[in-house]
Amino acid sequence: MTQLFHQLGHRYKWNIESFSTENTGNGLIIAPRYMSYDYVNSMNRQLKRNSIFDPQFYLPNSDRGYLQTYPFFPNVLAEGFSTAEWNVELAKQSAEDCLAFQNDCDFQYIVIPTRYHSTPSDFIELQTNLFVEPFLNVYSSKRYDKPCLLQLILTDNMLKDEQNRNDLLNWITGLENIAGVYLIYYLSPRHKQIDDIDFLISVMLFIRALKVAKMTIVLGYLNTESIPLLVCDPDIVTMGSYENLRMFSLRSFQEAESEQRGPNARIYVSKLLQWIDHQYIGIISKKVEDPKGFFDDTEYRVAMFQPTYNWHFSKSEPYKHYFVSFAREFERLLSCNASNRFSTIQDECRKAIQYYEYFDKNGIIFEQDSSGRHISYWLTALNQYKKILESE
Repeated sequence: MTQLFHQLGHRYKWNIESFSTENTGNGLIIAPRYMSYDYVNSMNRQLKRNSIFDPQFYLPNSDRGYLQTYPFFPNVLAEGFSTAEWNVELAKQSAEDCLAFQNDCDFQYIVIPTRYHSTPSDFIELQTNLFVEPFLNVYSSKRYDKPCLLQLILTDNMLKDEQNRNDLLNWITGLENIAGVYLIYYLSPRHKQIDDIDFLISVMLFIRALKVAKMTIVLGYLNTESIPLLVCDPDIVTMGSYENLRMFSLRSFQEAESEQRGPNARIYVSKLLQWIDHQYIGIISKKVEDPKGFFDDTEYRVAMFQPTYNWHFSKSEPYKHYFVSFAREFERLLSCNASNRFSTIQDECRKAIQYYEYFDKNGIIFEQDSSGRHISYWLTALNQYKKILESE
């Protein structure tokens, strides 16, 4: 049965509070970029047993945030990481310390880190030499009893190209002692919601192939596309607060840039399968028969819908509302058996499209990032994926 984990980042305490007090989701993904080595060590033991540690080696020469507090992080261990100088001894030391830390913290899995690399041609070789081989050697020699996940960041061209996808599958399934994959996919540029039909189908086929191989699948940095991906039966999907936790970006791990304008405050609406700009709440409430029934019912909705509420993207209520709302939606969809879940998710997409059509007829024109344009792409991907399964 698929589980829902919080993808932690900035303001991670919101997630932990929601998980601990409101039972939203099944676990956490710990983020060293935002949580220091000492803080993670001191966290509640039971909380860590329900968590996964993401080493976040995405850019090994980064020193952003709390990454520099981890002695096994490549840039710290090598006193300035470079691929040319990352030798066998350094790789082994990093692997030993990183895996021991994960095991001592009693996390649910042990994760082999990955580096972001955009070129398919030497992706496998680079990952193998830098991290996979040294970490697997240590994992095998220490005989840790926790299952091991191979983390990968895969770009759209890696997944959409059938030959690249097959090469990756052959490589992954050929590795010994790997229980599964912690998959992060990277699209650039992309909209807030994924609207690439071929990409979604490719991700579905990739997940399915790994599941056929009896591998555990963790999908990180997901927005609400986790809903159509449920038809592939991944083991863990994620939800995050800020947008950079709902779509993978390197920006948080690169050099600090000039201050950017914050995004418009949004609210998640499960009936629309979308985050919408808060400015639409008033007009929508006037056009639907039951406003309270249309917007998801949480204690945070009550607070946000007060006339005096000051909407701002940095306030906690919209995100805690999302955690509760999405967790309920997730549980409802999972309550369907596998055969019914497919049709239920298709129906959810159709209903959302109908709502958008109704609003359009009533003169409510959504700006691009609040629109439902992505849902038709999702539904098309689901339909095509189902045809592929039926033809086999």
